[in-house]
Amino acid sequence: MLTKASITQSIVEVHLRIDQAVARSKRDPSTIRLLAVSKNQPVSSLEEAYQTGQRAFAENRVQEWLEKAPSLPNDCEWHLVGSLQTNKVKYLDQNVALIHSLDRLSLLETLNAQGERHNRIWRTLVQVNIAGDPAKAGLKPEEAPDFLDSVGDYPYVRVEGFMTIGALGVGTEETKGFFRELRGLRDTLKSRKWPGVDLRELSMGMSQDFELAIEEGATLIRVGRRIFGERG
Repeated sequence: MLTKASITQSIVEVHLRIDQAVARSKRDPSTIRLLAVSKNQPVSSLEEAYQTGQRAFAENRVQEWLEKAPSLPNDCEWHLVGSLQTNKVKYLDQNVALIHSLDRLSLLETLNAQGERHNRIWRTLVQVNIAGDPAKAGLKPEEAPDFLDSVGDYPYVRVEGFMTIGALGVGTEETKGFFRELRGLRDTLKSRKWPGVDLRELSMGMSQDFELAIEEGATLIRVGRRIFGERG
């Protein structure tokens, strides 16, 4: 965990690196949003990030989100980026802005049922395991079209793009290749018209590779360690 001054400085440095990646890739900076991933961080660290101007936070676990969200101001935007168990869906409410890890039909069905029960439409991203890592969740790229075909049968779920997690222990070019492949999948499928689907978002890039992700088209980057230091 970093001190208040360190968290402030870290956010400044991350934004500087974002700006540099945006300049290299000649992108519009308004198309990229920074999510501060606060897994295992105390509320005090999130409050320091908030005072620096950070408003979008991401949690891996529903339980941590439930514990932290009431302690921060209401203008915070909360994202769920970790694997979501179907038995945890009942704890979600309108304060969840975006679920990044829709990766199976059973979760789609459960989200839809909960949405119908509370007249709430869930905004989601489909998680794709681009790297083919058996330790990570996500659809295979070739499974994505059929999955999107099914979304229209579940009117309380909206898919707004894709999410992926980069592979560990690989080089820069291979990492960029994974991100480029996800962007290519999105671009290929974007022209199709599926009910409940609008593939405008790409959630990719973490502390170790967010600049590469920006250069390959990320719209949402998930940064934890570079902001808060090592997890507690």
